[in-house]
Amino acid sequence: MKVTWAYDRGDHRDTHEVDITDPTALDSLLRQIHDRDEPVVVTIYDEPDDDTDDLPPGVQVGLGHATHAFIVHITDDGGYETDPDVPAPATAISFDFGGVPTEYPAEYLRLRPETAVQKAVALL
Repeated sequence: MKVTWAYDRGDHRDTHEVDITDPTALDSLLRQIHDRDEPVVVTIYDEPDDDTDDLPPGVQVGLGHATHAFIVHITDDGGYETDPDVPAPATAISFDFGGVPTEYPAEYLRLRPETAVQKAVALL
């Protein structure tokens, strides 16, 4: 699996990409990213066999916010996972998506970071 994420650093993008096949290594990486306290979108996907402009199936995980996270499935019928027991934040939250600050609506942010990490690792 490929794991990619990037931060906007003003004068440049701080871009990261790693290959991971071990669930324990993915768990550790996602926790390290979250612990930076910089909201960022992490994309986890299988590298496609052919060159295409379409994003291959996988997930995007929003981590780095103290209390809220998201996970969205990248598939034709994908969508956001939410937990009805987690209240939405009061407002949208901006996550760095590929080095571009991007606001995510509060209704998509109804996961705790711990749950988002666990779900992402389970998909590996």
